[in-house]
Amino acid sequence: MRNKHGTTATNLRQQAEIHLATYPLTSDFTFSEYDNLKLIHELQVHQVELEMQNDELQIAKGKIDEIAEKYIELYNFAPLGYFTLTKEGKVIELNSFGSQMLGKEHKISVDSQFGFFVNDEDKPVFDLFLIKIISDKLTETCVVSMSMNNNLLKQVFLTGNSTKNGECCLIGAIDISERMQLEKESTELHQFNDYFVGREIRMVELKKEINELLHKGGFENKYPV
Repeated sequence: MRNKHGTTATNLRQQAEIHLATYPLTSDFTFSEYDNLKLIHELQVHQVELEMQNDELQIAKGKIDEIAEKYIELYNFAPLGYFTLTKEGKVIELNSFGSQMLGKEHKISVDSQFGFFVNDEDKPVFDLFLIKIISDKLTETCVVSMSMNNNLLKQVFLTGNSTKNGECCLIGAIDISERMQLEKESTELHQFNDYFVGREIRMVELKKEINELLHKGGFENKYPV
């Protein structure tokens, strides 16, 4: 039978036998004494098997601890907020970045209603987002305004899905305020540019019309175009 670490009981038995081969049984004992010695040998083999299994378990535990440590580091120090919410929207777990986004200490953030930080105008958007995650069991996204540090309103992109049992929601949150501001400024700049380009084109057309009228009246052109 193969254990979860990939080593079969037969292999362990063979390794234990090899280990004990350095202590061969050589004696002129009677049958009963030899039988007792075989029993002792079996117990020694079993002891070595257990020791080997323990070594493998310790190695596996070390690997699991290493993976868990990397996961915790990734979870806590990722550059976005991670939140676990109940179906009712209560925060039951969050990472360090999530606490910073909410502007609250970790212990205060836990058990808070996530919707409390959402701007009143966007609460219906967030409520629908949460309902769809639970009911549809699909990844959902939305953008809401949230009250962050110093009660500043920030534009936050939320993405979330439900756990397998459907009892909790896993939410990722990214502050996109700067990006949206840049997009707004870029749009305004394009509009500003379009306005002046259009204005210049209209001015050229007006100059042409004036020149044409002057020409018809026998006057010289006033504007070079």
